[in-house]
Amino acid sequence: METSSIAQEYYKLQNLWADAERKDDWKVAVWVSQYPDVEIIDKFIQIEQSPAGGANDIFFRFETEYNGDQKLFEQKLWEEFRSWFAPHPKKDKDLHLALWENGLIKEPFVPNESLEPNASNLFSELERLRLSITDQSNHFYFCLYFPLAVQGKHNVAQWFGQVIEIVPENLRIVTMDLAEERRIKLQGKKYHYIYPRLKMAEAINNEMNKSSDGYNTIDPDARFRKQVMVVMDSTTKKIQNRTEVEVKRLLDITREIGTISSKIAGLLVSAQAYFALQNTKKSEEYTDKALEESSKAMQDDDATGYPVWKSCMLLKAALLFGNKDKDSALWIYEDLSEKASKRQDVYCVMEANRLIAHIYYEKNDLNKAFENVIFSLAAGACLDINVRRQSTFLHASFMCLYLGEKLKTPIEINEIKLQLADWLGDDWETLLSQAGVDSASLKMGKSFATNQLSPSKN
Repeated sequence: METSSIAQEYYKLQNLWADAERKDDWKVAVWVSQYPDVEIIDKFIQIEQSPAGGANDIFFRFETEYNGDQKLFEQKLWEEFRSWFAPHPKKDKDLHLALWENGLIKEPFVPNESLEPNASNLFSELERLRLSITDQSNHFYFCLYFPLAVQGKHNVAQWFGQVIEIVPENLRIVTMDLAEERRIKLQGKKYHYIYPRLKMAEAINNEMNKSSDGYNTIDPDARFRKQVMVVMDSTTKKIQNRTEVEVKRLLDITREIGTISSKIAGLLVSAQAYFALQNTKKSEEYTDKALEESSKAMQDDDATGYPVWKSCMLLKAALLFGNKDKDSALWIYEDLSEKASKRQDVYCVMEANRLIAHIYYEKNDLNKAFENVIFSLAAGACLDINVRRQSTFLHASFMCLYLGEKLKTPIEINEIKLQLADWLGDDWETLLSQAGVDSASLKMGKSFATNQLSPSKN
């Protein structure tokens, strides 16, 4: 039976890049990535930026977001480039000084401030920096990496097409595109597409199981991770269900570990397990215990407190809503929104206000529902566009439009549509349609109320 590990998937990326590196006829390389593979590809390139990288080429990462304005984009790229060489107040963090003092460059590099901030001059300065590298015995490229984050509403491929002819011989551009919604489809000999075929879900699962195949392992943390999987798996068994036994075993392990974070995590997992079994009494019991412990941790400024407290609050509100106590659920979401706002947790603010809006909708208070869904969207607008296009931001967007058509004038509805285009892209209507959001999704059933409990969202 074939098994995958994170290391094996990483080696696949190394081999794919080695193949690309050997080709000398391209200027722009695009990693066409599946959603689960984005993070490891980004980490691979991040490692290649460091001394630990294995490639011959040297990578530089640009964070400037492309906004459709070529002149402004290039000006900001130039400013980002200049910032690399600004003296750092802490000597041990001054990378440029470290390069010079360790003899990796022939002389301190100073960007030419008299040059106009455009792509041509940026490339020429990067080439000048490349030539200042002391060891020129082996040929190498400077690779300029533009991560997914630089692609907001506008497609950075437009800029690639505008500058590819002036990219110097020893410079290359590297970026990533999503296989599920391709945006970079430029053709020609100078474009090279890399199609990794990874098994990240299997690799992560195998890592979690590593060193914890039995309960006799001496590592309690490994047994805890394994037992969490056992508990959640037990909830799927309708006959001879063992959740109660497995929960007790999980809590025994947390006591053995003895940390506040493990205790809280064990209580939350237990609450979620009983919630999955529709045992609301037991779920509420463990939720209240986890809330109590996580609240104490928050008061003590323990970093583990808030993330678990947040999940407990979401579960508590779902339990209250399931028991038809809408007012109490509303209070929970409002408290959550307030505390998340103070911590600048914009995703949680978006979720809390989205759910507040749903409760007001069910209470037939459409104006309050509309007000809170606007709060939700305003928070979600702070997220990366790729997150907005793949999250419950879509539900809030549909709700805003649905309520707007009932409460607002045609001119105001048109303003809402223009704003959605700005937040989601010009294909926002198709996106909402494909996401399956409709008027039925405005009714907050049990599964809907707990949708935010997914670990990927907390």
